[in-house]
Amino acid sequence: MNSRSSGGDELSRTLRKLRKDAELPSAEAARRAEIGQATLSRYETGKFVPTPQTVAALATVYEAPAAMRRRLIAMATDLRAEHRRVVMHRGAANFQERVGRIEASSKHVGTFQPTVVPGLLQTEEYMRALFGSGLTGDELDRAVANRLQRQTLLGEPGHEFTQIITAGALLWCAGGPEIMIGQIERLIEVTRLDGVRLGIVPPRTPATVFPLHGFDVYDERAVIVGTIAATALLTEPPDVAAHMKMLRKLEELAAFGAEARRVLTEVAEDYRHDGGPAGS
Repeated sequence: MNSRSSGGDELSRTLRKLRKDAELPSAEAARRAEIGQATLSRYETGKFVPTPQTVAALATVYEAPAAMRRRLIAMATDLRAEHRRVVMHRGAANFQERVGRIEASSKHVGTFQPTVVPGLLQTEEYMRALFGSGLTGDELDRAVANRLQRQTLLGEPGHEFTQIITAGALLWCAGGPEIMIGQIERLIEVTRLDGVRLGIVPPRTPATVFPLHGFDVYDERAVIVGTIAATALLTEPPDVAAHMKMLRKLEELAAFGAEARRVLTEVAEDYRHDGGPAGS
């Protein structure tokens, strides 16, 4: 998709617009900010993520309003955090807020999950089944609320999502058959949303790639990879490119649209048939 690499994310788009509004050629803007012209071009096309310090320098050159300057610096900070390990169970609610800000500033979000439904697509009941193993009380409620807030971007103009799940992820029964049936029904609804491509890798699909973990890619600028202990935010171009390549290969394995709905319906029917009260 061309939109993934066209500099359509909010940070690069705004930096480009500010320069043009200031009527500055890229060479002159780069000179004043004390960076290379080629580097500035990469920032404006979304290929590289500038440091907060560079964003501040460019905002000064462009005489950007204070509120816009703060927002741009915050976006760069989220994408280039010095502390690249975020321990989920010590700050799940705050982490959900941070991911939400990255998603809101991105034009395209690509996700692959082999064992769970992606957070953007989860029902509240499914979330509570997942978070409940490590969170309780107010922290659990805040984490769920912040993850639900992230979902308001789905179907919104200016945002595109490619979400890929294995059928096996839906067989990993979180909280019981009734919760899984509700979750699958939600996924069927999502397949009809504008700007959302939900792919399901059907059972027994001959595989050509073998990803070892789930991941999220944001506009070819950053990747989030979760582990059992922590979550890493990767912004180095080779790391991002490797995950983008993997995502494209996984898209080739996945079923979309009507075929995805067929797979989802079959899994839901299995839960209804074997799930006791849910199928009675």
